[in-house]
Amino acid sequence: MTRNVMKVREKKDRYQVCYMAGDDSGFDMMEAAMLVLDAMELPIDFVRADLGWAMWEKSVKKYGEGDPRCNTVPPETIEKITNSDATLMAAVTSKSGVKGFKSAILQMRQIFDLYINLRPAKSLPGVGTPLKGDPEIDIVMFRENTEDLYAAVEFNPLPKELFDVHKGMERFKKCSEVAVSWRVFSREGCERIIRAAFEYAKATGRKTVHNCNKANVIRETDGLMKKIFTEIAKEYEPYGIKGIEENADATAMWLIKNPQDYEVIVASNVFGDILSDEASQLVGGLGFAPSGNIGEKAAIFEPCSGSVPKHAHQYKVNPSAILLTAKMMLEYLDLNEAAAKIEKAVGEVLVEGKVLTYDVWRDFRNDPDWEKKAASTIDMATAIAQKINPSLTGARLEAAKAKAKEMCDWTKPVGFED
Repeated sequence: MTRNVMKVREKKDRYQVCYMAGDDSGFDMMEAAMLVLDAMELPIDFVRADLGWAMWEKSVKKYGEGDPRCNTVPPETIEKITNSDATLMAAVTSKSGVKGFKSAILQMRQIFDLYINLRPAKSLPGVGTPLKGDPEIDIVMFRENTEDLYAAVEFNPLPKELFDVHKGMERFKKCSEVAVSWRVFSREGCERIIRAAFEYAKATGRKTVHNCNKANVIRETDGLMKKIFTEIAKEYEPYGIKGIEENADATAMWLIKNPQDYEVIVASNVFGDILSDEASQLVGGLGFAPSGNIGEKAAIFEPCSGSVPKHAHQYKVNPSAILLTAKMMLEYLDLNEAAAKIEKAVGEVLVEGKVLTYDVWRDFRNDPDWEKKAASTIDMATAIAQKINPSLTGARLEAAKAKAKEMCDWTKPVGFED
């Protein structure tokens, strides 16, 4: 019997969780998360690891520019993720044009074969949607995470022998420069992401699973996914689950018109990336968007919001995304009661509307005084933590803040040690 990868491999009385702040405002996000999680007194031991631009700089300083050992991911981080039950990650900074630089999260997805990118988009109280009628939205996106263009099979310049691989390349032979990325789909890759989506629908009582593709144009790759989706969908008809195949561009339109009609969506990497970002915008944007990277070997949960270098260590970013990501992680660990407390507390603070970061005042309250009213990341996190644990006040609160700050000290990154 195949293991349910949506849940931790082994249930325990106490878990080890690796936490990675990443870069820039990622440290502010993680500090907020640690404050809330510590207030909940969970059966979790946290172990710190680091990755991203900070690790790149540290490795270059240690080994010298151009050394092949320079990386955004130190070996210590890989070991800690391997030995942990789950990993909570904030945000990393990637910079273009840096020779030898490799994306940290892309490496993690490949190293640990994290083939599920789980992206929920759910209406939040106090935020709503920009759509007429404020429809109730509860969509879960299963985005394939390791194949398609993320297989990273690319060529520039294109080797001469590859011009003869396909007749469609004939017209490019006289071009001065040709770059090619292969969309790589495998039966195994398609089957496991599609089956994961249907199994999730079955476990959560959802009645539809949409597959969004462009098989009418991209006939071989998306055609393979469509064929496998149709095969697997038939297996789940006895459970009352309907598989619906749809063009991805049509989905982009219908998500705006009737988002309430979607429950579970499964898509290839690139289409899933675009559609999940669109769905996130319907429920508050990336500042409220959690995600998980899940596979047989590990599970790394990360918010969709970026590292926002211009706001680094200024405590301006919204903590909602990292906290809703932590909620997903707790569900993975089967700590469902604790997960529900986080979602409830975030909603209560948003509805109460007293302690909110600048983006909420500006984008969802349309308040002209948003700069004056804006609370800090840690202050909004404190308000959320106090909804969960009202006793978190006074000296206890100050001690908890100091502990969270020490856990996420951005001046002391861990990795590439002697």
